[in-house]
Amino acid sequence: MIFNKKTIILVLIFFLLNNFSYSKINLQIVMKINDQIVTTYDLEKESNYLLALNPKLKEIDENDLLKLARRSVIKEMIRKSEILKYKELDLKNAQINNVLNNIIQNLNFSDLSEFEDYLSYFNISINDIKEKIEIENEWKSLIYARYSKSVKIDKKDLLNKIKEISKDEIFLEYNLSEIVFSKNQNISLEEYSKKILESIKKNGFENTAILYSISDSSKAGGKIGWVKKNNLSYEINNELDNLKIDTYSNPIEIGNSYLILKINEIREITIEFDEQKELDKMIMSETSKQLDKFSNIFYNKIKLNSTISEF
Repeated sequence: MIFNKKTIILVLIFFLLNNFSYSKINLQIVMKINDQIVTTYDLEKESNYLLALNPKLKEIDENDLLKLARRSVIKEMIRKSEILKYKELDLKNAQINNVLNNIIQNLNFSDLSEFEDYLSYFNISINDIKEKIEIENEWKSLIYARYSKSVKIDKKDLLNKIKEISKDEIFLEYNLSEIVFSKNQNISLEEYSKKILESIKKNGFENTAILYSISDSSKAGGKIGWVKKNNLSYEINNELDNLKIDTYSNPIEIGNSYLILKINEIREITIEFDEQKELDKMIMSETSKQLDKFSNIFYNKIKLNSTISEF
């Protein structure tokens, strides 16, 4: 079949009009964060990203997933804007591949190629993932640069704990997941806690951590891994002592926030005790906790000074 020039032009116009009509229906502006617009496409892509890295999110309600995607987009855009005040993002940081490899392993893929094939089903590229990793890494670097001098470590107290620990030949360890939340201004603490606990029953602990937790561990479903019983506070141990595997605590007040802990596993281990290594681990753990708090405070401050319009 031979097409003349006029026919080709008409066909092109037809497809262009169809595409324009499709974009009008589907590509709507839903938010404006400072001077950046967010479209339905952005929310769909963020939802796909969240589903790709957290397959259990398929179990939650579609509206809850949409709310999570909105919150995630807002957080990332605000963080990215702050980072860009100080440096450009170029995907060249060596740490990106380390984090990427951990993601690939955690999702049980054999290599990068297999992971890329998986992402293609969600219409996500490997560079999309790398950009998100870079934003996360640079945010942590920014928080460390701003607040590292404000971190207070009581080495004497840690050394006393180490001396107590060293008396035991067997150590009890918990594999824990967490949900960290602050009091919601719109409802009472009791109502908000009840809402989170109901979500755990409905959606599971991991999905609820992703939906509600303000800690960076939320991206991993609240998982924080193995923690020695002796390294935990009296208040936390008091709650954990009454729990069995696969059960979770009541909300525990920690400073200005609240914490719900779930026990995934319990084990007893016998180790050769190295006081310096143990001290280094404790310092790193306590530093990470305090920087996480500073991160939430700084983010909330920036968010308050941002203009967020929803349509």
